[in-house]
Amino acid sequence: MQTLAAIQENSLEKYIQEIRSIWGDGKDPQLPFKVQALMKKHLLSANPDEPWLADLIRSGEPSKELYRDPDKGFIQMGHVHPQGRANSPHDHGPCWVVYGSYRGLTEITLYQRTDGGKGPGKATVEAKDRHRLSPGVAYPYLPGDIHSTNALEGPAVVFRFLSYDLEKVERYRYNLSEGTATRV
Repeated sequence: MQTLAAIQENSLEKYIQEIRSIWGDGKDPQLPFKVQALMKKHLLSANPDEPWLADLIRSGEPSKELYRDPDKGFIQMGHVHPQGRANSPHDHGPCWVVYGSYRGLTEITLYQRTDGGKGPGKATVEAKDRHRLSPGVAYPYLPGDIHSTNALEGPAVVFRFLSYDLEKVERYRYNLSEGTATRV
């Protein structure tokens, strides 16, 4: 029988095993929402004294790969963002993502294109919604969703689940003031 301490030390492994068990072929349209539910559960149960989580928090790394699945291709990231750290609007191309807050408060702004997506390199986008991620809150963002993050209270500890390696897909960053879209 495992002790409570052993279970707590392995909460990341347990979470990953749960994701692997529901993954199937990775094409279920409900998969982002299933991962969201698992992430919420994980955010509420992970103990900050677990070595992997204590190391993430202590190191304060803005971006750290926690797990990369060799068979399924998904990636679990951990981020520690100081208060005020924000990024520009971007998409994840054909991939979906789930962001969740472990500590702090992060705002994610969703945008919509208002230019019809026509001219190459040109793009006008405007804010359409905002999500506030407080501890235990997670949201999925689907392929093509344009979003930006901002750590309102920090340091914010954020988990980001990626359905696939973003370095291997076409995706864009959007410059609001110049009305441009640049391939990342």
